[in-house]
Amino acid sequence: MDPLSEARAALKAGKPREAVELYRRAEELAPRDPEVPHERGLAHLELGEIGLAALAQAQALAIDPQHDGARAQRAAALEALGDDEGAAAELRELLQRIGPQIGLSARLAAIEESARRSAARRLIGAPLARLQGSPLLSGFARAIGEPHLFRAPFGELRIAAEGQRLARVDLVFASMDASLGRSDLIFGGTTEDEQGRRVPLDEFTSAATVFLSEALGIETVRARRLLQFLLSEECGLGPVHISHCAVGWTLSGANGDRQYGLYAEE
Repeated sequence: MDPLSEARAALKAGKPREAVELYRRAEELAPRDPEVPHERGLAHLELGEIGLAALAQAQALAIDPQHDGARAQRAAALEALGDDEGAAAELRELLQRIGPQIGLSARLAAIEESARRSAARRLIGAPLARLQGSPLLSGFARAIGEPHLFRAPFGELRIAAEGQRLARVDLVFASMDASLGRSDLIFGGTTEDEQGRRVPLDEFTSAATVFLSEALGIETVRARRLLQFLLSEECGLGPVHISHCAVGWTLSGANGDRQYGLYAEE
């Protein structure tokens, strides 16, 4: 059986992780077949890997821009990641190709409204004064003599302004490994353990989720999906574009004292 047939069989059998690897092998054999990355995107979706699903559908569209299934799936994945404007652009393109569809038009209107709400909430591009009321500052104290630097035991929050507008925010961890090993005591993020009990998130995940949510104006669940994608090997250092904003990683220091940070900017 060829890798594509094996991949389809694995996906049908409820083995999406195995299917993803088989689809990758199939792509090596048929690099110009848009169905292969499109179907791999569906497998990523079953695994909850929303960012990788969006990336796979983009690869399918790069091969065949008229692949309506890939465009519809990419729109859904972008919306789930918090990129409402990107999702709306994909739906407009799809509607232009296939003609009026009541259901899709209603979905587009809802996504456009969500994009407006996110734009109104996000810190990036907002007046600097908005930062003072943000949950992002929880646990941080302004550095003496440095109005755009805030410190907490686990790291620093750095602000870059253009006039009175917030143009960029950086969250730099003193030690990402240490923060991954400590329970969050500041932001209140929780998750479920194997017994279904609510337990605190680790310090890194909780702080990074609040950072993405506040910087981009998106809900916590979408910020967590975005963080999952940012942590993937395929994403690298970024940037990932979310509704006219760019997010990604910063690295500083030598190997023995390396500091990892997240940034969001216009």
